Amino acid sequence: MLSALLKDQRLVLIAALAISVCHVSANEIRDWNKMTFIDVNAMDWEEMWTGLKETSRGKKLYSNDQGAFMVYLEHDHGWDSLNKSRHFHDFHEWGYVLNGNFLIYEFVNGEQQSGSLYNMKAGTWMSRPPFSIHGHRADAMKHQRVTPGAVQLAFSEGGKSYSLDPTNKWYSPSWKEVPQFTHPHFQDTATPQGMEWEDDANLPGASVKWLSDHGEGGFRAKLYYVPPGWQYTGKAKTTYFGKAQQFYYVLFGDLTVLSQESPNGPVKNTTVQKDFFINRPPKSLWTWGEGKLSSKGAMWLEVTYAQGARVGNGPIEKPIILPSK
Repeated sequence: MLSALLKDQRLVLIAALAISVCHVSANEIRDWNKMTFIDVNAMDWEEMWTGLKETSRGKKLYSNDQGAFMVYLEHDHGWDSLNKSRHFHDFHEWGYVLNGNFLIYEFVNGEQQSGSLYNMKAGTWMSRPPFSIHGHRADAMKHQRVTPGAVQLAFSEGGKSYSLDPTNKWYSPSWKEVPQFTHPHFQDTATPQGMEWEDDANLPGASVKWLSDHGEGGFRAKLYYVPPGWQYTGKAKTTYFGKAQQFYYVLFGDLTVLSQESPNGPVKNTTVQKDFFINRPPKSLWTWGEGKLSSKGAMWLEVTYAQGARVGNGPIEKPIILPSK
């Protein structure tokens, strides 16, 4: 079953790479979309994300019809995991630690029992491909006595999960059919010793850290920073994507976003601050305009999918510039 799935995934990727990206001109678009802005701190906690003994909780920021979802998760010191078994997924997932320390064990194959402990500190980016074994280990959490607390973003593209523990509800002996397990990609972004800022080529005055870039596969992630009093000094332009989907999460400061619901609609100024989430669907208009766009400076996470919210639909198109009136 899993071997057939692996074959199907390779065929899907090959087909996606063979398809040329077609730009959708503004004149052809009749159903423009609008960006949504969410103040995460103003949201209520959702009961479905409550962990054991109410030691963790969550808020769903995004979901789609294909099973993908994005969650803001908070874990108390001493939290306990609902699923402690070694497991893997047949889908890609990613995460970013906003605060604290999130401990996770990584395994290179199904025979390994102890694994290697990875401490996802604040500022850690993780991109986990399908068929990557990980877990919390019940004996290790007991040994820790007080599990460290953490706040993080977690994105699941949706699919099926498989446990290697015969007593777990996700268990399936078909895990033995996987010819090669994969490994996650971690980036420690918090300090310049781990990762340095670079000048961004497309956003004057901004700095960037590249987290993941699978352009042909249809997935990219970056961190951006702009200094206090930042102004956009390039030529004012309004852009959109024909198919690409973007997500933004503000980590620090403030940023003024200029948007429109249609090319002929009024420009709306929205100032987002720390812990704001922006969902930018395809065919939504973002304008980089003149004047000061940040008072305190700002840092944000930007994630781009070529189409939908699943790896494998690449390549990622370039933003399309709306013709000036």
